[in-house]
Amino acid sequence: MLEQLLALDIYHLGMVFARISGAFLALPGFAASYVQVRIRLFIAIGVSIAILPLVIDQIPPPPGAAGGLVRLIAYEITVGVFVGVLAQMLITALHFAGTVAGLTSGLANAFVFDPVSESQGALITGFLNLVALVLIFVTGIHMVMLEAVAETFSLFPPGGVIPTGDMADYLAHALSRSFAIGLRLASPFIVFSIVFQTAMGVTARLMPQMNVFFVGLPAQILLGLSLLMLVLPTIMLWFMTHYEDSLRGLFAPVG
Repeated sequence: MLEQLLALDIYHLGMVFARISGAFLALPGFAASYVQVRIRLFIAIGVSIAILPLVIDQIPPPPGAAGGLVRLIAYEITVGVFVGVLAQMLITALHFAGTVAGLTSGLANAFVFDPVSESQGALITGFLNLVALVLIFVTGIHMVMLEAVAETFSLFPPGGVIPTGDMADYLAHALSRSFAIGLRLASPFIVFSIVFQTAMGVTARLMPQMNVFFVGLPAQILLGLSLLMLVLPTIMLWFMTHYEDSLRGLFAPVG
């Protein structure tokens, strides 16, 4: 009897861990390259043990064949990856805003390694991503990400059929909304670019002998960075609100 109970608990924990580990493959911060795999594994096991009593009733009994067990594990990993990709996709709003800010401030060619996206990116984009990642953990929104993963056990019960169509539609909607939010975040820089380029064009017509590019580029960088300093708190406030609301919207119908 004790052996059967231990085997059952290991099975339940394995199902929960499969979904949590799938989410940790893409969740911002947890999936970063500078987080060691061993630390990520320990965190995933700890989170799985913490939420196991809450979802143990929703886990189906162990299948009799190995093929059924493989199907259950693949289903759990897919759902976890879906939540992780969704959380990662929401950051594209800030990435778009940073790209526009870099283009309008003349710093688009200043590349730096971005540890969040694990690739080379514009300087302002990397800066905004790092600030957002710090705010996610400082404000406790990383707990909302973990809560979203836990609530998927009610939204996507274990042992079901993967709703690929609904997942694709939700990701497309989240991406389009992130693009709209990113355009709003970048609106001060778009207005600045229009005004500044218009002023440079008028100056070039009034004083043809002056090298407008030589004079305008330092002014563009200085004014662009000054504008970033002024609007950075508002940008991050809007982004964090969008990020938290989007994560809570994933399990709001269930709640």
